[in-house]
Amino acid sequence: MQGFRAVWIGMMAMLAFAGTAAHSNTVYAPGQGAVNSLALGIDVKASVKDRCGFASAPNASISQADFDTTGFSRDIPITLNCSGASRVAVSSANGGLQTAAAATGFASKAPYDVTVNLVADNATKASATCAASTLSSGGSCAAFAGTASSSTGLRLGAPSTKSNGSYVRVSAAPYSASATPLVAGTYSDTLTVTVSAAL
Repeated sequence: MQGFRAVWIGMMAMLAFAGTAAHSNTVYAPGQGAVNSLALGIDVKASVKDRCGFASAPNASISQADFDTTGFSRDIPITLNCSGASRVAVSSANGGLQTAAAATGFASKAPYDVTVNLVADNATKASATCAASTLSSGGSCAAFAGTASSSTGLRLGAPSTKSNGSYVRVSAAPYSASATPLVAGTYSDTLTVTVSAAL
């Protein structure tokens, strides 16, 4: 019993010290005082990291004959899967519609515009339009040029986790008669759309 008593006293001393520091109370052994238990609060904290990506990634091919005279406008739906604020950015491979054909007195690149329209689950919206010429490497479109990051791209300030009507629009008016005429050929460009969680 002597060995048991030494262990019990050691435990009692440890509990008494802890109780005094946290609550200014003393824990007694049964039969040695009115209080024989002490409740200690334990804070449990956890976090969930932001999730952000495309639930439905933009993947489209657009073809328009005689776009110089008819113009064009096409919307490519995108569905975000972001549990918090997000940013979407766009880059252009050619900075316009480009053809390999060339002829003196004719242009081989045609301008067009890109619009990013984002809609959150709570109907918050963000929208901006930039010329494709400002979306190539080092482009000047401050709204969404480049590759999306926490600080780059058009910012949507609320979660978007379903099909809310977000889209990327490509459009061009009929080519101006006063502009340098376009050389005959097939014109193309490739847009890359990226998404990231935002600060």
